[in-house]
Amino acid sequence: MKLHAAAALLPGGWARDVLIEVDADGTIVTLGADRDPGDAERLDGPVIPGMPNLHSHAFQRALAGRTGRASAAGDSFWTWR
Repeated sequence: MKLHAAAALLPGGWARDVLIEVDADGTIVTLGADRDPGDAERLDGPVIPGMPNLHSHAFQRALAGRTGRASAAGDSFWTWR
């Protein structure tokens, strides 16, 4: 698949007339600025890299079963919440 963006944010900064070629797996195989769109699908608006979701809930596994009981003062996670 070929895509063409009038403007795209590349590692070196903003570029114009960017041609993006993507294989069947969705991997970008070529990327170039100042390219003729040819038969590429034209994208509306500027293009920026996707933001991966890298957050984790691993700490919740460590807390499991440790926050539901009240302390000596009578408070617990649930009273705090």
